[in-house]
Amino acid sequence: MDNYEQIKSALASENIKRVRSDFYSRHKAIINSGYKLLGVCIPEIKKIVKSVDASAREKIIDEIFADGEKTFEGVLIAGCLAARKNDYDFTSRQLKRVIELFDSWAHVDTVVPWLRWVETEKFLSDFDYLLRENNQYAVRFYIIFMMNNCITAERINIIEDKLKQINYGDYYVDMGAAWLLAEVLVKDYASGLKLLEKIDFPKFVHNKALQKARESFRISQEQKQYLKTLKK
Repeated sequence: MDNYEQIKSALASENIKRVRSDFYSRHKAIINSGYKLLGVCIPEIKKIVKSVDASAREKIIDEIFADGEKTFEGVLIAGCLAARKNDYDFTSRQLKRVIELFDSWAHVDTVVPWLRWVETEKFLSDFDYLLRENNQYAVRFYIIFMMNNCITAERINIIEDKLKQINYGDYYVDMGAAWLLAEVLVKDYASGLKLLEKIDFPKFVHNKALQKARESFRISQEQKQYLKTLKK
C-alpha cells in the first residue's frame, strides 16, 4: 500500500466486516476513544501496517493528519507507521507528532511494542519531555516504554528516577505506573520492594500495583502474602 485511500479501503473490506460487529460491541467502552471506532481488530491493523511501502509512510501519516474525520484505527495506524523499524530520526520526528493525536490507552499500548528496535537510552532521553506533558496518554507512553525496555538490573535506577518525576492523578497515568510497578515486582521482586519503599506513591497506584502483582502466577504464595501487608 502507498496511500491512505488504500488503507481506508482495507479497513472497510468484507473480510474485516465479518469480525467487526463482535469486536465493536465488546471493545468500544474499553477503548474509550473520542474518535469514531470502526471495530477493526488489532491483528488486522498490524497486517495493514506491515503492507505499507516504507517510502510511503510519511505521506500516509500526513494524509491521516489532514483527515477531517479521523478514526481510532487511522490514528493507531499512524502511530504504528511512525514506530515501525525505520530511520530513527524519522521515527522520532513522526512519533512526536502522532502522540499528540492519541486519546486512548489502546493507542499507546499498541504502538509502544513496535519500538523494540530503538536504542533505549537515546529514546528515553529524546522523549523525556513526555513526562511533563499535560496529556495523560503522552505520559503513559513513556511509562509503558519503560515497562517494555527498562526492567533490568542496569536500568532499574532509570525507572526510579522517572517515576519520581510524574505528576500522578490521571487515571491512565496511574494505571500505567501501577502496571509498571507490578511488572518490576514480578520480574525483580527485591527491586520492586525498594521502589515501593523509596517512593511515596499515591494510594491508588501503590495498592493497584500490589493487586496486579498478587494476581500474577510468576511470584510465590509467600511473596503474595507479604505484599498484602504493604497495602495502604
